[in-house]
Amino acid sequence: VLATLVLGHELRRRAVYPLRTLSNLLEALREGDYSLRGSRARRGDAIGEVVIEINALSRTLREQRLAVEEKSALFAKVIAALDIAVFAFDADRALKLANPAAERLLGAPFERLTGRSAQALGVDDWLGIGETTIRERNFAGGSGRWEVRHSRFREGGLPHDLLVVTDLSRALREEERLAW
Repeated sequence: VLATLVLGHELRRRAVYPLRTLSNLLEALREGDYSLRGSRARRGDAIGEVVIEINALSRTLREQRLAVEEKSALFAKVIAALDIAVFAFDADRALKLANPAAERLLGAPFERLTGRSAQALGVDDWLGIGETTIRERNFAGGSGRWEVRHSRFREGGLPHDLLVVTDLSRALREEERLAW
């Protein structure tokens, strides 16, 4: 009886341990932790094959996340380097993103602008335009003629608005200077 109990306990341990390992690996993947790996996985063993595949999936997901983060960082640097104002508004028309050119145009840092409505920023009517248009407007950071482009995008399943505002007065001054 004692030998049967010991044998039963050992068989149970050998069956439960790999299943707990699989459970832990899957939980780590669900939580976004792609560093956890299953060890002692053997080819030819059904659970070992599953552990090997989960390890491969984890590696692939980690590489994809790294690629997305690198592309996002590059995109953020490009947007920050633009001399064109870029604004993103959420579904409630509250400011979610503004690049440094937009901060200069509005005369305030992003920390003071974030969450403010498009109406409070003086661009609410621009969110209704359907195509590229030229408008005149006065802002804290400058006044003149602006080329306004509006488009929509989705984030988290919700519609958002993107405004790209180009200062035409500088281009006109440059043309006048070249003409002289």
